[in-house]
Amino acid sequence: MLGAAVTLLAFSLLANLWAQASGADFLDMGPFLTAGPLAAVDVDVRMEHPVRSPSQSSRQSGESLPFSNEISAAVGSSLPSTAATPPATIVASPARHDGGEFEIAIRFAEPVRGAAFLGWPLSLLVESGEIRALSPVDPDGFEWSARIAPLGRRSVSLALAQRGSCRGSTSFCPAVRSKSGPETRVVVAGPPVGARVAERPTHHMARQPIEVLIELSEPVRVGLREIRDRAIRVTNGRVVGVNRVDGRHDLWRVSLLPDPGADLKMVFSPRSGCGADGLRCTGDLHRIVDEFELTIPAARLHLTFDDGPHPSYTPQILDVLARYQAKATFFVVGSSAAAYPELIERIVREGHTLANHTWDHESLAGISERDFNTTLTRTQEHLGEHATACMRPPYYAMDEHTESRAAKLGLRVVLGEIRPRDWTKPGALEIANRLVASAAHARIAILHDGGGDRTQTIEGLELALAYLDQFGYVYEPVCK
Repeated sequence: MLGAAVTLLAFSLLANLWAQASGADFLDMGPFLTAGPLAAVDVDVRMEHPVRSPSQSSRQSGESLPFSNEISAAVGSSLPSTAATPPATIVASPARHDGGEFEIAIRFAEPVRGAAFLGWPLSLLVESGEIRALSPVDPDGFEWSARIAPLGRRSVSLALAQRGSCRGSTSFCPAVRSKSGPETRVVVAGPPVGARVAERPTHHMARQPIEVLIELSEPVRVGLREIRDRAIRVTNGRVVGVNRVDGRHDLWRVSLLPDPGADLKMVFSPRSGCGADGLRCTGDLHRIVDEFELTIPAARLHLTFDDGPHPSYTPQILDVLARYQAKATFFVVGSSAAAYPELIERIVREGHTLANHTWDHESLAGISERDFNTTLTRTQEHLGEHATACMRPPYYAMDEHTESRAAKLGLRVVLGEIRPRDWTKPGALEIANRLVASAAHARIAILHDGGGDRTQTIEGLELALAYLDQFGYVYEPVCK
């Protein structure tokens, strides 16, 4: 079957040569590729079809033109080839096609007419497309037009390369990649493709890979390694894998390994990775027009301490926090803050924040609005520029007016999800276990640095932070 096809192709070549001898300069390939000045075949992207040109049959017997996966055509001329001055250049081509045929312009260093193509030592290589026609643009033969039919919606790569230098290639001519400049290789992108983040994690934990799903508006044929190397940039982490979900070409799973304790940043930018001309990529990656940046924060815990400051326990808690680079919010009692200004200064100096816990630790449930305003306003004014817009009711005592009254004063009521009940003194290990068991991203832990003996709290806090350190938690103040 293949022999018969080659025979038919040879007849076609002879017919074209006869046409050239008669003075015909226009070469129309029609709906199926033929050969003459153009040696070309309709290539199945999964197969490799070596084909001989007429000149090779008569003068270079045994040497075949390099047709490989998705490479569909070659063109020849008698012009000499030099590395410094290419005998031909691609001078015009569209930036993008819509799935239909398009034209490119090739300019020769010397006039080329008719049979002169037969000895041309360069090949016009077409990836993901077919050459349908070749015709002169100007009467002198310096510029010719090639009509290209893309394979569906895929991008088409065209290049001029030394004949024979691409034999055995499986994707695109290696010589083109390494030696050709912009004037001898162009990429005509297929129709644009959109992209969006279909799924992403809210946070990450230390040494635990995370996944981001990217969905495209239509399937795109591109190598997974090219996606990884060209389209994705990561800060504070690395890409450990890119895979197609269920084999789909429109849904990618990007696996990332974040650095512990740091916010991972991922930039998806296929166009910048492929370059404005698309020459850095070999597939359809540069068809994707959407770009985005996302940040996946490290898991965070908010430590808070009530009832201080205390001259004995607050400094010890600050020492523990410093050992684990943890920042916290201290809900201070106004009268204690006035009694120990040096502790307030240290809390602020070491990067922690201050919030309102009333002036005398009085219950806010059932009190008048005047008394409510007095105890909170007095504390807020004493803290001055270091005060945040947060408050916590002592004893968790609240009524139906607490939140609305606080809001009138510009304060937000902050409670918490992690309550080890350290004030009951259940033991340091139990306090640590309760804190660890309830730890999760963005949760608020309520502990105490004043109001009684807090020795167990200090020991329990140390145990808990030592254990949680392996998960890479970041400890930030809840009020800033």
